[in-house]
Amino acid sequence: MNLQEQIERIQSMMGMGSKNPYIYDNPKFVEEIENAIEKDGTSFICSFVASAVKMLEGDDVKIYGFSVDKNPDSEYFSDEEGDEGHHFAVMNDRYIIDPWIYNNYQDYESKINFNRSVFDLQNKDDKKIIKYLYGNKNNWVDITNSMKEFKDLFPRTYNELINYHRNII
Repeated sequence: MNLQEQIERIQSMMGMGSKNPYIYDNPKFVEEIENAIEKDGTSFICSFVASAVKMLEGDDVKIYGFSVDKNPDSEYFSDEEGDEGHHFAVMNDRYIIDPWIYNNYQDYESKINFNRSVFDLQNKDDKKIIKYLYGNKNNWVDITNSMKEFKDLFPRTYNELINYHRNII
């Protein structure tokens, strides 16, 4: 067994790496992620959410971010000011997983509803909503290595989230 196979085996034993991004469209699961963050008295912030997805899915996930002023094609965040931005997870270079956006799912001005957490970069039907939410992919920055691990950020609640994830996969 090579090192990668050993890592995957350990992740599987820990309930990590579901290989199914669509579990994040489950509102109860989004609520559990939110609870794991807010129980520590912290706001449901997109960077913490992306860190939770990274913890649960392992090396299949990278965390990206953009600042609004450097990604003007992201219409959803166009009202943000200065260096405000957004962080989100991408699984297998294909699926944007963003439970934070699930909780903020309606733009009342444009009447666009996106009541979900997962967007497929290879699905032509998702292209318009991805551009609306996340702008130009060339303006995304890989911040995976600069993010703190979820278990270090939320030492009191991360195990509860891992156990919940393990039970639904």
